This record gives sequence, structure tokens and C-alpha cells, in this order.
Amino acid sequence: MAIPAIFAGIAEPIIGLVDTAVIGNLGSNSEVSQAAVGLGAAFYTLLLWCLSQIRTSISSIVSKYVGAEKVSEIKTLIPQTILFGAMLGVIVGGISFLFSPSIFLDFYGVDPEDKELLEKAIRYFNIRIIGLPISMIVYTVFGVFRGMQNTIWIMQASIIGAIMNVILDYLLVFGIGSFQPDMGIEGVAWASVFAQFTMMAIITLIVKRKTEFSLLPSWSKPNPEFKTMLLMSANMLIRTLALNLAFFLANRYATSYGKSYLAAHTILINLWVFSFFFIDGFSNAGNAISGKLLGKKDFKALTLLSKDLVKYNLIVAGVLALIFLALYPFLGRIFSNDTEVVSHFYSVFWLIILAQFVSGVTFTYDGVFKGLGETAYLRNTLIVATLFLFVPVIYLLDIVDLKLYAIWIAFLLWNMFRGGSLIYKFRKKYYTV
Repeated sequence: MAIPAIFAGIAEPIIGLVDTAVIGNLGSNSEVSQAAVGLGAAFYTLLLWCLSQIRTSISSIVSKYVGAEKVSEIKTLIPQTILFGAMLGVIVGGISFLFSPSIFLDFYGVDPEDKELLEKAIRYFNIRIIGLPISMIVYTVFGVFRGMQNTIWIMQASIIGAIMNVILDYLLVFGIGSFQPDMGIEGVAWASVFAQFTMMAIITLIVKRKTEFSLLPSWSKPNPEFKTMLLMSANMLIRTLALNLAFFLANRYATSYGKSYLAAHTILINLWVFSFFFIDGFSNAGNAISGKLLGKKDFKALTLLSKDLVKYNLIVAGVLALIFLALYPFLGRIFSNDTEVVSHFYSVFWLIILAQFVSGVTFTYDGVFKGLGETAYLRNTLIVATLFLFVPVIYLLDIVDLKLYAIWIAFLLWNMFRGGSLIYKFRKKYYTV
């Protein structure tokens, strides 16, 4: 389960990395376009992460019913959850489209005088947000597949979508032969939207041909587990808001340091997201299996699972760290041709390498707790970590003018606290010697 989950997990960050690299090599003044895409993508990701917590909830419920061998009892829950997710995507996406100027001016603090950065960020975001309802459908179905203990289907849809995005990025931005649309950041945005439609088409075929579920709800009363799904999703939404507060503050501080710092931060955040989605492959497998073991009430196997997952994820983290070290001299130039941006990137990149091992442990237990349905504890941990650790650390380090160091030291300590609190809770409640 873990290997397909790894490939599925890295597909989305690969899209972000390719977008960043394409924009960073557009030519003169590329740091403005890169910064604009960074802001637009950051807010889109914030919305998607918040809303797509439905995926975690439905995955936990499905895996528990798989373990108890009672899947037939939630057949109506699946299409009801998919419809609910799509409706959320339409409503939130529409509101965000209407208020996109305020998002970047008031939320991210873009200087009103910097008209080029503002205009490009709005153009990119207003195209990307069209795909939000589609992404909600895709992510919800991915949660169902994970709960069914099948990550191969997720991998197939994700990889094909990522390949589609890469091809369209280059075609719409750089062109080929006589086809030279030169769409710039709009081309990058449309490439992502078409990739999302591609993934939805693939999962529709898989659900229709290989599962007993339907994507379209029947006109019946809500499934008894629909309320459970909503409660778990609400807990995960609050958790994700706390998580995204940290990402928002990081972007806000990076924006205040100037375009070159923001462009460097955009590269760093994409590489970090790439690495922890890679690590999250074993965590996603743990998510599905822990829910199944909970349904069977097999706590001894659950304890052994947690030990194995930590071991494997630390190995993955070590491999990633070695890869980053080997590519250290080249990475900056791959993502930007601006000397100042590259310089800022290299000054902090070693913290990304160090963070791999912390992520290896933290994301292991994060995945297990999602599978166990411990959404209230996950919520509380993120709230405490963000409000009482990340916020004061980044504030104090910014006062002494550490700039990007302030952001990434705060992220490192924030992640360490999350992992430590989850280990403590697991050993206290579930650990069986």
C-alpha cells in the first residue's frame, strides 16, 4: 500500500515544483511571476487542504467498516459525501473568485503599489480556483479508495494527472513548433485545471467499473455515518485552519521581506511539500491499516504497525536527505535564474534537509491518528503547536531580523512539537507491549 501511496502523494507537489520551475525560467523579471504564482498557489492549497479534510474522515470510516466486514452499510454514505464536497468547492470557490483582490491585498499584505505582482497573482488564482470543486470530488474519492486499502487506483489517477500538467505547462507557456501560445502564468494555471479534470475522469471510470459504490447519490435520507463524517471533518477543518495559519504567516513574513525572499520561500516550500508528501506515503498506508485494525480491535498489531512505520519513514527521510545533499549545488539554478533568489534559497536550504527526519516521525503518527479517528486530539495538537509555538517563535526571530531563518526555524520546532505530542498520546492509549 505504501509504494503506490508514495507515487500518488508526490504527484501533487511535482505539479507545484514544475509550475515553479517553469515560471522561474520565463526570462526577465521572473521573480515577480514566481512570487505571484507562489501566493496564488498558497491560497488555493489553503482552501483545498481545509475543505478536503472530508477525505480523511471518509477514509477512516470506510477502513473501519472494511475491518468489521460491514461495507454494505455505508454504500449510500459515499455518494452523499462526494456531493457534499463538490458543493463546498463550488460555494467557497465562487466566494474566493469574487474577493480575490482582497485576498492578496489584505490577507497576504501585497503592496497596492506593486500592481504587477497583484495583477499576476489575481490572474493565476482566478483560473486555478475554477478547478476547486473538481479537486474536492477527486480528493474525496481518493479517501474512499484509501479506506478500501487500495492506493494503486489513487496512484494511477495522480500520476496521469501530473503528467498531463507537465505536458500542458510547457505547451501553454513555451509552445512547440508553430504552436506558440506564450500564455505565461495563465498557461500554468490552465494546465493545473485540465490536470484536475483528467484525474476526475479517471476516478469516475474506476468507481464505475471496479467498485460497488456510485458517485451520484440517491434521493434517500442521510446515511447514519454522515453525521460522524461531518463531526470528524469539522475537527479536521479546525486543525487544518491552525496548520494553514502557520503557512499563511510564513508567506506573509516572506512577502514583507521583498520579492526575492518571497520567490526563494516559494521554492523552499514546494521542495518541503514534495518531501513530506513523499514521506506521507507510508503514513497514508498507516492511515488505512490502523482504521482497519481498530475495526478488528487488534491493538497489538496496531502497536507493531506504528513501530514499522516509523522505521520505514526514517529510512525514506534519510534517502531524501542524501538526495538533497547530492543535488545541493544544482537545485537553486533549476528553479530560478535570479542570483539574489538563489542566494536566499541556499542560505536556508540546509534546514529543509534537517526537517526530513522530524517529518518522518511526525507524519507517521499523524497518519495513524487519522485512521483511528482521533480527530479531536489532532485538532488540539495543531492549535497548541501553532498558537503557542510557531507564532511566538517566528515573531521573536523576525524582531532580530533573521528573515527566512525565522520562518524555517519556527517550522522545524512546530513540527517537532506535533510529533512529540502524538507519540505521547499513542503510547498512553494504544501501546501494547
